[in-house]
Amino acid sequence: MKETILICVCNPNHAERLAQRGKKLKDAFQGDAYILSVENRKQEELNFNELQTKYLFESLAQKYGLKMLSKYAEGKKIARVIADVVHEYKITQIILGQAVQTKLERMVKHSLIDELFHLLEGVDIHVVEVSRKVHDPSDDWDKGLPAQLIKKGSDYHLIIGEDHENGIKGKFFKELSSDFSNGFFVFQRDNNHEVLRIHQGVVDSNILGEE
Repeated sequence: MKETILICVCNPNHAERLAQRGKKLKDAFQGDAYILSVENRKQEELNFNELQTKYLFESLAQKYGLKMLSKYAEGKKIARVIADVVHEYKITQIILGQAVQTKLERMVKHSLIDELFHLLEGVDIHVVEVSRKVHDPSDDWDKGLPAQLIKKGSDYHLIIGEDHENGIKGKFFKELSSDFSNGFFVFQRDNNHEVLRIHQGVVDSNILGEE
């Protein structure tokens, strides 16, 4: 029977370690492997830090030759989302990270592993011990706004609330501590997401090249 591995990631601090473990299993069984990220908000609602985390997971999938899956939870528990993916993709092995729990924690709350054992049968679960350090995204960035970059002379200028035929469309994440148009512009090019620093409404350095 073909082995299909699912690597569940949520914390950027541990994601590469889990991806490496998944790559080893994939190579050992010569099967398929997926990285799964479960998101509590829709793509258009993600803030800059959440988008950066999403791009990190995508880059890890590419780095280790894994397939990337991003699922919107739609209010469902994470264990249920994982279980749905297991059934949809015929997963036979799951890799996930879990910090060591105290005796009190084990008594008062169910772990993700317990919930998965209750929902799944015939699936091997590999638990990788990780640190208790929690990824705490900064709140320094505003929610992304639809925007465009327009070339004026040798520079690219940020435009919000206007639609230009030759504009580069993306999302602008404003730095909350700034009164100016400072922040980051995120756009898609050649199936990849790129991030540009914006300073006072202008791209910091011209790395776009000719479009």
